[in-house]
Amino acid sequence: MSNTNQHSVRTGHVESLNGGRWQRVLGNDPELLTRIREDYGADLHGAASSPFSENGDYIVLAVSYVDRTTAAFTETSIVLAVGPDRIITLEPFDGCAPLDLALSRMERDGRENDSPIEIAASVIESVADTTDQLVGSLNDGTEHMMAQSNAILRSLETKKARDFGVSDVTDTQQELADMEELLSYCMESQLVLAESARHLRGLTGDRDWDNRTDLDRLIEDVEAIEPHIEFVHDRVRLLQQTNNLALNVKQNQIIKVFSVVTAVFLPVMLLSTYYSMNFEFMPILGWQYAEPAIIVLSFFFAMLPLLYVRRRGWLR
Repeated sequence: MSNTNQHSVRTGHVESLNGGRWQRVLGNDPELLTRIREDYGADLHGAASSPFSENGDYIVLAVSYVDRTTAAFTETSIVLAVGPDRIITLEPFDGCAPLDLALSRMERDGRENDSPIEIAASVIESVADTTDQLVGSLNDGTEHMMAQSNAILRSLETKKARDFGVSDVTDTQQELADMEELLSYCMESQLVLAESARHLRGLTGDRDWDNRTDLDRLIEDVEAIEPHIEFVHDRVRLLQQTNNLALNVKQNQIIKVFSVVTAVFLPVMLLSTYYSMNFEFMPILGWQYAEPAIIVLSFFFAMLPLLYVRRRGWLR
């Protein structure tokens, strides 16, 4: 399976694969796309804006997938123009992992003679597998976060609860929100990918094109990834609810402490307020045991609400 640079311009080039049946275009340079239109009759200008279209003898499909880099996630678009004699793919200038995966699988299996439809099916399958791998890595991340959330919930009833702060839940919730958004992109990508496969099956069914691949099985394989995405999404929502629960319990504990402290000092405040009134005649002020009596009464009245709260189990 030879790779040759057929055209080269400022911001892209074309690789001719599978004996010329696969023209892999890297880069969205207008000059390069114009030469592709002149040489092969496929107009790829603005092809990524529409998921499905017909361009002469070509069936044009625009799909996307979520690409995971070191620092962030990006959504990458791929255009497939499938014709009777060749397939033309359009990808970013720096390459595309699913297309590299499809090419390596074809080289491994010795499929140099695949037809354009079979190449398109391999590309769609590789895009789906790339998304499935990403969802699997997200699932592994949720397992770690679930163990962490369970540890936080268990620590709420122990002395370790002081090590758990609101900022811990806030950071985790932000990670879960980003993960939920990423899963929505993955689901959208899979839905468009399955629709592309059905569109390809419908348009090629009435045409006398060389096709030895099972497009029905391809559609089933693509759609089989959707329940996996839904499962991981449900787990993310469960983690969000768990963290909200932990945050509510923590806030309730804080409010409970302040409520108990207020209840303990309320009788003392009542006594101090009463005896600070500016009455002309207060007999107890002349009693020599007034101060010890007030101290004992204050301690007694302070212990009453504390004992009541403890008896009701509100301090647990």
